[in-house]
Amino acid sequence: MENIRCSELSKTLSNLVELLCYRALTQPFKIAYTFNEKGEKETDRITYQVLDQRSRAYASQLQSLGATGELALLVYPPGIDFIAAFKGCLYAGVIAVPAYPPPRHSQNLSPLLA
Repeated sequence: MENIRCSELSKTLSNLVELLCYRALTQPFKIAYTFNEKGEKETDRITYQVLDQRSRAYASQLQSLGATGELALLVYPPGIDFIAAFKGCLYAGVIAVPAYPPPRHSQNLSPLLA
């Protein structure tokens, strides 16, 4: 992560990472995302503050692996966890490559890794 300190951000935000950080600082308890399963029933939600914390945790893990500038295959079902992981990649300077997980009856990821 670029060691972004939210308190140092100006009112001119130049990228999505700065915007997320700014929102976590200025609107920490506002809902950032709501996930509706099959577009109907609300199943999960996350505030800007919690999203920022989770994204930073992912970013820290990626940086500890030396993944900055590398590709990361994100195999997540649709939902809040995917959003946090994707934004963690942005925070860490990692190129996110989203992919749907394989069907439950097939746990073989080799076609995705080819």
